[in-house]
Amino acid sequence: MSKSFSFFAILALVVAVQLIQVEGVCTHIVADCSDKHLSCPAVCKAFGKGVKLIGTNCDFYNLCTCTYDHLPYNFDLCDIGMGLCTEDCMDDCCEARCTGQYPYSGVGLCVRDFGLHYCRCTYSRH
Repeated sequence: MSKSFSFFAILALVVAVQLIQVEGVCTHIVADCSDKHLSCPAVCKAFGKGVKLIGTNCDFYNLCTCTYDHLPYNFDLCDIGMGLCTEDCMDDCCEARCTGQYPYSGVGLCVRDFGLHYCRCTYSRH
C-alpha cells in the first residue's frame, strides 16, 4: 500500500470521527465575560449540571459560550451566536445565517442581550 493512500485513509477516518462528535455537541450563550467576577467555566458547569462540559470560550463578542457533549437537561434547544445584527443584517439575514449552518432545525433571530444586538441561532440536536 502506498504512503499517500495510507495518509488519505487516515485523514478520512479522522474527519469521519470529527463529524460524528460534532453531531452530539450543544452550545449555549450564558453570560457576559466582561464581568471580572465571572468564571465562564464555573457558570457553564452550573448551567449544564449533569451534562459533560466539553469546553467554554468568550470568543463570540466576549460572551461566555458553553459547549456540552449533548443537550443539557431541562432544555429543548441549543443556541449559538452568528454575528452582530446591523442595519444591513437583521432578522432575515440572521435567519439565513442560521439555516445555512443548521438547515433542518435552525431558527435565527436578532436579540438584544448582554448589552449587544446579535444574531442568536437556536437549533435542535435531537
